[in-house]
Amino acid sequence: MKTSLTLLTPIILTLSTNAYALKPAPWVGNNLKGEMCTGEKGYGPYDYIKDREKVHLVEEYHFTPQVEALVKGQSGSIEGDLNYTLRAFPNHHKALLSIIRFKLNILKGLRKEKLKTEPECYLNRAIEYSPDDPAPFSLYAYYLSKVGEKERARNLYDRATQIDAENMKIKYSYALFLFDNNEKEKAYELAQEIYEKEKDAPSGLRDQLKKAGIWDK
Repeated sequence: MKTSLTLLTPIILTLSTNAYALKPAPWVGNNLKGEMCTGEKGYGPYDYIKDREKVHLVEEYHFTPQVEALVKGQSGSIEGDLNYTLRAFPNHHKALLSIIRFKLNILKGLRKEKLKTEPECYLNRAIEYSPDDPAPFSLYAYYLSKVGEKERARNLYDRATQIDAENMKIKYSYALFLFDNNEKEKAYELAQEIYEKEKDAPSGLRDQLKKAGIWDK
């Protein structure tokens, strides 16, 4: 039996509308070796903040607690599941942090794997895809600080705090970075704001400032 084109038209229009509604998420920039970032396309892409109703569809099969903790993969390898998650949600905050931790563990000799796609490429893509989300900027800054790219890290922390001046978690991370880089007075200034506005903020920053003799000056 032939299907009427009239009956198919609404379906075609719906599919076309959904396809065109998706914002592209190209692979951009270079890795830390200067090589061009490349990668595959995947499901989506969707925004981790704006498309929350779709997040569970990926997390249930690819970003389980064990994948997040880098214990074992869910549908395959850990890297494969992280890659699937980040291709679908370029700015998935937790998955970005996990791929960063994965790489840092490799650099520390705690893992023997070699990543096919470096964290900086996922982070470049996340920033390109969601420039109004401060988290990828902050996570990139954290990663760069751990691999010795201090000035680039500072610039990204500054950008993250410009996007969301009220995000105390990002400012906390920035303050720790400043403290570790011997900018204790600036870290103290941020800490004053953090602990005033975020009563449940971790005590680690304040403890370090107290140990350095700055908190009670």
